[in-house]
Amino acid sequence: MPVQTGWSKREADLETGDERRNEGGRALNSLLVVDDEKHYADSLADTIPWETLGISRVWKAYSASEALALIDSFPIDILMTDIRMPRMNGLELIEQARLRIPGLKCLLLTGYADFDYARKAIELQALDYLMKPAKDEQLLTAMGRIIKQLEQERSIEQGFRIYRDNSAELKAGLLLKVLSGNLNGKALAEKLKLFDLPLPIPGHVSMCLVRLGSPFDGQDLYSQSLIRFAVTNMLEELLMDRYDCWSAADDEGNLLALVYDLSGAPPEPEWVLERIERLKKEVQRLLKGEISVGETDCLFPEELQASYMTAKSRLDSDSFSDGQVPERNEEEARLMRKLYETPLLTHLLETEQWEAAEAKIRAFVSPLMHTGSPYLMRDVFFFLSNAFQYIANRSGRTLAQMLTPEQSAFVKGKAMLHASQLESWALDLLRTLRDKLGEETEDHSQVIVRKTQLYIQKELDKDLSLTLLAKRVFVHPNHLSKIFKQCTGTTVSQYIYEQRMLKACEMLKHTNNKIYHIGESIGYPNTNWFIRKFRDYYQVTPQEFRDRYRLGMEGLGR
Repeated sequence: MPVQTGWSKREADLETGDERRNEGGRALNSLLVVDDEKHYADSLADTIPWETLGISRVWKAYSASEALALIDSFPIDILMTDIRMPRMNGLELIEQARLRIPGLKCLLLTGYADFDYARKAIELQALDYLMKPAKDEQLLTAMGRIIKQLEQERSIEQGFRIYRDNSAELKAGLLLKVLSGNLNGKALAEKLKLFDLPLPIPGHVSMCLVRLGSPFDGQDLYSQSLIRFAVTNMLEELLMDRYDCWSAADDEGNLLALVYDLSGAPPEPEWVLERIERLKKEVQRLLKGEISVGETDCLFPEELQASYMTAKSRLDSDSFSDGQVPERNEEEARLMRKLYETPLLTHLLETEQWEAAEAKIRAFVSPLMHTGSPYLMRDVFFFLSNAFQYIANRSGRTLAQMLTPEQSAFVKGKAMLHASQLESWALDLLRTLRDKLGEETEDHSQVIVRKTQLYIQKELDKDLSLTLLAKRVFVHPNHLSKIFKQCTGTTVSQYIYEQRMLKACEMLKHTNNKIYHIGESIGYPNTNWFIRKFRDYYQVTPQEFRDRYRLGMEGLGR
């Protein structure tokens, strides 16, 4: 193992980059030993088996100034220095070295057991402080801890570097996974947080589907990927004044972009459309080509698939003129907006409001009897099939698993010939879903209710809204309210109230906590409100309850 005091520029160059790894890929570390007692520095550098810890090179210096010269010339990972040295002591050396290498790991050796030195070492974040003469075992143990920390930091740094280098690709892959319906609920929320994508769930988004036109569509795949990259940057630049953008390329090379407001408010449609028109002009002016864009508003994530299929269908079927997508007439545009009016079809299906869902489907299809537009009928078909697919997925199955062969034929590509056929198919499928979901045992509802009860009991001090609880068990609030009443005979709010009173009762019996503290611990930070709610339930105040219990007057509760 090299032990050196001299250096050259070439050696410094060779000490950087991938050369600082052994054949097994493990990072190699370098150590600088500094002590004004030459024999002690030589002994530490030459006789300790540092290579067993993965230290490949040991440098030594006999003064702080010589040590700083080495630090300026070579990549040093660990500095082991004596404290008491002439002109510049070890603590001052660490301060100067850290200015050059902020992540430098430091180990202090001294023959003076001085608390002030130890305190200063802690301030400088030295990783260990050993008294001289230190035994070999002590040195190796302390250095082993330092090497372990270095490896952990490098692993984290490598992870961040991989993420930074591949951030766009990872985010794009996540969007495609959401689009496929393979990610939702808690797992999706965790992924969004991991990738720093602050989309509210559920949240309103504007979805833009961009297709490359002439002459881009005739270029090779690599050239098209560069164009998509440029278009993505241009779109984000145009949107950044007001909104954020999350983009990916689908399997057919279309650019998919979700536009969203950090507040969760719906993006302003007119503003987004104006920016899309500017994007088209910028692509023409700067890239000398054409693009077509389909834009829809939807609720993320449940309506994403339906909106995507609608936009894709439009781009697939509409004829282009000068690279522009023809506008729908007012009647067709009104119908498309109607698809996303509340209550949404997915919410009606989710909460098993079958009659309301049937009425909404009829309202979608009825205008198609008069328009005669095959493209509009296909858009409505995609919207309905994706709503049905969403509900099937929530029950842990695919839509195909729940349909008859005749019903699934249209999903697999069989053409719809007229609107009455679409209506018949949709209503028949709705009845199938109702029957299939009705076959599920009550165990599923019981599990949801039990999970809700356990969460309430654990988090009584929190703001337990129905919306929050529904998110915790991944169902719609209306559905949770319905099955909770069916399974328990009481409402969610009444159950929360009862659990809070029961816990307050136990705390009054078995603790000496102040009344205000008990109120806070069960979700009543206002003491007067807590006393009032407790008296409504037990007909006595909390203090009266405690006093009577301690006098042996139990049996006050219900």
